[in-house]
Amino acid sequence: MFDPRNHMENALQAARQLESLANEARGLAASPYSHLTRNSQALQDMAELARTARGLATSVSGLERQFEDLYPEDLSGADAARLLEQGRRRAETARRTAGDLARTAAELERLGQGRGERVSGALGASQTAQGQTAAVQSTNQMLAVLAEDLAALRVVMLAQARLLSEGAARDAAERAAGAEARRRSWGRPVAVPNPPAFDPLSNARN
Repeated sequence: MFDPRNHMENALQAARQLESLANEARGLAASPYSHLTRNSQALQDMAELARTARGLATSVSGLERQFEDLYPEDLSGADAARLLEQGRRRAETARRTAGDLARTAAELERLGQGRGERVSGALGASQTAQGQTAAVQSTNQMLAVLAEDLAALRVVMLAQARLLSEGAARDAAERAAGAEARRRSWGRPVAVPNPPAFDPLSNARN
């Protein structure tokens, strides 16, 4: 059975939904400014910085291999040549890790050059926003810039932590290598000189 009252209520509900969607569309159109594409690219570039590290590894498995190779706990089985080679590679890893930090800082400075412009654009869009959706969209763009700042801070702090960790591990390894070298030097048997083949006092008796 056809219920005209129910049919009218359904039609009114559908009309209200269409009006709501139209208001949202107008709100989106009222906030044409968007920097989300540049923001996404900046975040991707920051993530790439960690993946292209050339010094101390950034993954757990890579760190475990490096520490086992360059900063071993047991040096008893290593000969002098191996100890010298480990020291050389530790110095090279330290140089590359310091270079990673310097490169990270320079790249973050480049990525941050357009951040002020994006903040100004988002603020301007927020002030001229018409409708709730436009205001929310502008606020989200401000939050996206803040996320960029936090990501940059995280990246540079991780690079600094890697440099500090490498320095501490290298100092400990150098001390251990020095102690092992001293132990081996003092542990060598003392050579007793052979007696002379002639009697140095033969003429002294005359």
